[in-house]
Amino acid sequence: MNPTFGTTVDPEKAAERAHVLLESEITARLDAVRDLAKRLNDLDTAIADYLAAWQTAQRAGWTEGTLSDIGLRAPESLPAPSGRRSVDSAEAGAPAAPATSSSPALAPVVALTPPPAHVPSPVVSAPAFGQSPTLGSVSSLPTGSSSVVTTPSH
Repeated sequence: MNPTFGTTVDPEKAAERAHVLLESEITARLDAVRDLAKRLNDLDTAIADYLAAWQTAQRAGWTEGTLSDIGLRAPESLPAPSGRRSVDSAEAGAPAAPATSSSPALAPVVALTPPPAHVPSPVVSAPAFGQSPTLGSVSSLPTGSSSVVTTPSH
């Protein structure tokens, strides 16, 4: 018994209560992610279905302008499924839709690779590609010279 507060806490019961609380929180969070993933899959399917219906309407004789006047949105104004460009727009050579607040732009993927072995000048590499550089292993630049670092473009 704690003389200051007049209560005794069983450590095992406290840990068991904490475990139940954490488990229910984890379950709720996992359920939310499952629901979100399912709805994303449903959204991708709905967008693909809309695109197919739009194309069917055009083959039936409706023009894009007339469909727009009716109040139907062109598929290009819809978000690309899962944030990727659709196959149809890539095949047609159409430019990607500009990023808006409803469809965030994705950053380009950059591959991190070690520098080629045939580079004649001394290269300091990141720890993931070898040992960490030390002050003694880094060549100093002559004073008064300017240096330009270039990145190869592929």
